[in-house]
Amino acid sequence: MLLLALMSIGMSVAAHAQFSPGTPRAGVEPTRTFIQENLVYPADALEAGRNGTVVVAFHLDEKGQGSDYHIKTSFCEEADRQAIDLVQKILWNPAYQELSAVASEMEYRIEYKAKAYKRYWKKRERTTPPLTHEADTSYHIYELYQLDEQAKPYFANGSTLAQYILKELQYPEAAKVGEIQGTVRLSFVVETDGAISNILVEQSVGGGCDNEAIRLMEGTRWIPAVKNGQYVRSRNEQDITFNFGTRNYQDGNSY
Repeated sequence: MLLLALMSIGMSVAAHAQFSPGTPRAGVEPTRTFIQENLVYPADALEAGRNGTVVVAFHLDEKGQGSDYHIKTSFCEEADRQAIDLVQKILWNPAYQELSAVASEMEYRIEYKAKAYKRYWKKRERTTPPLTHEADTSYHIYELYQLDEQAKPYFANGSTLAQYILKELQYPEAAKVGEIQGTVRLSFVVETDGAISNILVEQSVGGGCDNEAIRLMEGTRWIPAVKNGQYVRSRNEQDITFNFGTRNYQDGNSY
């Protein structure tokens, strides 16, 4: 009986070890950056220096679709509402049991730290593009072919996207040393407030170029797509090319 009990415990531990929870499609760090860039601290709590944690719980099905979002740990009503909104914007990979996708119960934790928040935004400028429509609240993501040409999202950083990339791109040192060139293709979602989320590398170059392309895209703001008189979420793609012999790096030199 003791042997059977030990075998049972061993099988239970092995089964548990083979379970992998759901993960953000864009990766943990880019998702954390999205939360950080779009978090708005409740004014009263920020003034009082109050810290807190919001834990959003939800069900994730075997296709990576989330549902039943609710607050498990509350900070304050305003923070809770925004936390649920931010977490609902995250696209997920499903959990896996061995090699099969399975449904699971998930939690996402958002920390509210007043001093860190003030320090972060002291060094940055929060930009919000001028918006004139109400936002669609369904969280549905439209493909570009589903949108009228004049209603597609467009870059809103005060110049063209090409000019922005030309000015801000920093050629990664590892790519210089390795003489790595190529085009990184990113897909991303333009949210109803013009923020960028769920950045995925669809075509990789390596040598740090993927990370630099993501950094560039994280720094952009957009006028969102319009559908039926409302701002909607839309999926987009952007190519960012890294090549030698052109003066398209931040220091102005050719490589």
